[in-house]
Amino acid sequence: MRRTLCVLLALTLLLFTLSGCAKVDMSWFTDKFKSGDAQTDAAPAETTPQQETTAVTTEVFTELESFGLAYQPDYGLHPYNCESLNNRVIFSFLYEPLFAVTQELDAVPILAKDYSVSDDGTATTITLQSGVRFHTGAPLTADDVVYSLESSRGTAYYGSRLRDVTAIEALDAQTVVLTTTVAYDELPLLLDIPIIQKDTMEQDVPPGTGPYKFESTEHLVRNTDWWQDSAPLVDYDEITLTSVSTTAEIRDNFEYENINMVLTDPNSAAYAGFHNDYELWEDGTCILQYIGYNIGSRVFSNYGLRSAITYAIDRDTIVSDLMGGFAAAATLPCQPNSKLYDAKLALKYSYSMENFYRQLESASVEDMDHDGRLDLYVPSLGYAVPVSGTMLVCASSYQRVQAATKIVQDLNALGFDLTLKSVDYEEYLTLLRAGNFDLYYGEVRLSPNFDLSPFFQSGGSLTYGSLADSTMQSLCNRMLVNSGNSYNLYQRLCDRGYLTPVMFKNYAVYTTRGSVTEPARYIDWLFPAPETVSD
Repeated sequence: MRRTLCVLLALTLLLFTLSGCAKVDMSWFTDKFKSGDAQTDAAPAETTPQQETTAVTTEVFTELESFGLAYQPDYGLHPYNCESLNNRVIFSFLYEPLFAVTQELDAVPILAKDYSVSDDGTATTITLQSGVRFHTGAPLTADDVVYSLESSRGTAYYGSRLRDVTAIEALDAQTVVLTTTVAYDELPLLLDIPIIQKDTMEQDVPPGTGPYKFESTEHLVRNTDWWQDSAPLVDYDEITLTSVSTTAEIRDNFEYENINMVLTDPNSAAYAGFHNDYELWEDGTCILQYIGYNIGSRVFSNYGLRSAITYAIDRDTIVSDLMGGFAAAATLPCQPNSKLYDAKLALKYSYSMENFYRQLESASVEDMDHDGRLDLYVPSLGYAVPVSGTMLVCASSYQRVQAATKIVQDLNALGFDLTLKSVDYEEYLTLLRAGNFDLYYGEVRLSPNFDLSPFFQSGGSLTYGSLADSTMQSLCNRMLVNSGNSYNLYQRLCDRGYLTPVMFKNYAVYTTRGSVTEPARYIDWLFPAPETVSD
């Protein structure tokens, strides 16, 4: 999805006028970050746009003589461990995956030529493109793919993504077979992992197969032996890397066109508004924000009460007012762009005061003592207790604290008695693992197939509050076998209130006007349009 903003340069000093093909209201940013640049120097290198004041249609394109990217030295350039958004932009020029996942959540072959799945769904066979070479000149082989996928396990960025893959084997020089513990309908969705040359995992910048080669921390050079016939996203003899450590430095270098493309989380605590001529592209992610529950809580052990909360969450308002539109409201735990997202089912659990009160009634929740607060009859106690509790939220994210605050305020206005507890990251994790909470506002980067197993699998990494559930895990496995089975999984998740999805975050890609065409077509990768990728 494209959002375009520009500043009419002749009027910049006078009006700071923004213009472009589509208006984006950014006034929420200036309300949110009053301190301006004073806040940015101590913050991670993230950027957010300037408030829009006036829209004027113009078509100004910049003929660039060179192209540059931001580079954060402290995060390095290892594709499996680096978590800097700015550095990960560089990876789209250095590396390629077997498959890339489009914004519509479809897997498109890149280094893979094609693939097939066995009748029982537990073996996926991938044939590689021919004629591909690493930057060292060595040919891409199945051994490199096996090495890369195995090396990605347990890393900072890819973690347990391949947890269900029990074996990765080279059948021959051009063929790889992946075996899984359960049947997988669309394993390629998980295979957008950068492929590196065998035996180079310990190098600071392992060799890749992309259209540019790493020359130094100051620039990349064009890979003249690149296997694809089509042009890369940008086509220059070299790409300059500008070392930066703060958002203010990124902003200044972007405005002076030393940097021409920036990827950022527009809802991070860091803020630096751009004042130059630029284009802005919305970049979808698989990052889910949601409400989780302690199943052992005296009050929130009641699934009827939990399931009522989905109807009380005004997701559209949260997205528009708190996220500036840089998110997708989601009633179900998958991207609304995905074919897994059943719009009719999502509507059934969306914001509705009528359904909220109907669900409370069915759960025997009402103001029994007429004190303005809801009460829940607890059979094991033999009496009613107030619908009260503590919601945890991680204080390191100002945006999440804002979202959790609104949700708590809205629920309390409806008769709940909730307290929001904002704590630092380490304490947040400690309290979650100890089950010392009633609700929590969480964020997780799901894999592109939206597997929820980490929430429900015994010993799963996200089973906070005794959430492990064999029935739900069975439904997760069935969805892996056939994505059409997601309906039953999502219906039970919402009916029993195991989780309450709120939204999926979006990133923002800023580019110097006219320098790049539609960069945000894939999840995690900035590549040309799918139709331009060679067969």
